Amino acid sequence: MFDERYSLLRGGMLYRATHLGRLHKQGWMAPPVAIALLLIVLLPTVVLSAMDGTLLGGGVQIPLVRDYTVWARFVLAMPLLVLAVPVADERLWRAMHHLHGLVTPDDRARFEQVLERVRRWRDSVVPELILFVLAIGGSLTLAPLDVFKAVTDWRDGGGQALSPAGLWLHWVGMPVFRFLFLVWTWRFVLWVCLLWRFSRLRLTLYASHPDGHGGLGFLGFAQAAFIVMPTVGSLLLCGSLAMEITYLHVTLHSLRYVLLGYVVLSLLVMIAPLALFVPGLSALKRASMMTYGVVGTDCAEQFDKNWISRERGEARPILQAGDSSALADYTAVYTTVSTMVVLPIQRYVLISFIVASVAPLLPLALLVMPVDEILDKLLSSMV
Repeated sequence: MFDERYSLLRGGMLYRATHLGRLHKQGWMAPPVAIALLLIVLLPTVVLSAMDGTLLGGGVQIPLVRDYTVWARFVLAMPLLVLAVPVADERLWRAMHHLHGLVTPDDRARFEQVLERVRRWRDSVVPELILFVLAIGGSLTLAPLDVFKAVTDWRDGGGQALSPAGLWLHWVGMPVFRFLFLVWTWRFVLWVCLLWRFSRLRLTLYASHPDGHGGLGFLGFAQAAFIVMPTVGSLLLCGSLAMEITYLHVTLHSLRYVLLGYVVLSLLVMIAPLALFVPGLSALKRASMMTYGVVGTDCAEQFDKNWISRERGEARPILQAGDSSALADYTAVYTTVSTMVVLPIQRYVLISFIVASVAPLLPLALLVMPVDEILDKLLSSMV
């Protein structure tokens, strides 16, 4: 049965306002909420832009349909922030529940205290109110999402004013998107705080654990709950750079350091919280190498005494005995200990973070080399 004590996402003003607590088993509220936000943000924008004549052209260089920043931010990124909630909630809940079983009895009370403190922050109205104020305040202090001063676009309302469509997106669309992303950032901060606290508890860990991470490999699975954050960041970057390539004729090659820097930075942000467990796992590996090495020496010594001194032709007894099999099994266990990775993240999780950071950027290549040119080159090479 689901225990909300182990959830980081089921609390706060937004959670209670949408009544998701009654529907957590199905998780079907996420798609309707995503669709509703799309309609609230984009439908008036499209209608107002069509009334101005800037939806498809209307004398501006960048009509709404060619503004890649709008589609990347509101059609792709914003729904992802909503749709990812049920998946992330289940991952984090399972990880927290499993971690509870690893805490030693002496530290169980401290574990519950940490959970209670985080639950108070999770359920408090104050953090989300602050995030809401920041989301609204961004529209007051930050410049509108104009594309380029030298290029006319659908937001231009004459002089320094915004068009009606631009005003709607600036005062409604942007605060909604900022609030969603800030809520995800807040949950990520809570998760990092939990990991920091848990890394200081005494856990029941074994260097010979089959996951190759001392028994903490599941934390990488849990960290992947936040994979939507680098994905959304890549979508925003792709939309912005696509505008520069299309309308300012910036080359993709000149943007290579920006792209590489973002991918590296997003990977570091996603992986860094797991490094909190590196000191403890390193100490576990060092101690286990010594302990398992001593036992391995005893095993090897006994094996040599029993079998190595035998004359040639007396191999049948060793085939019938279990000594060689036992030594091979212990060698496999020692190999697991010696190859234990002290950063608790599986390879497939690391690859998924890389894909989440890189894949949304791939459409930029289509702007440099259109699909028809790619197909022509591919077909010509096959003929």
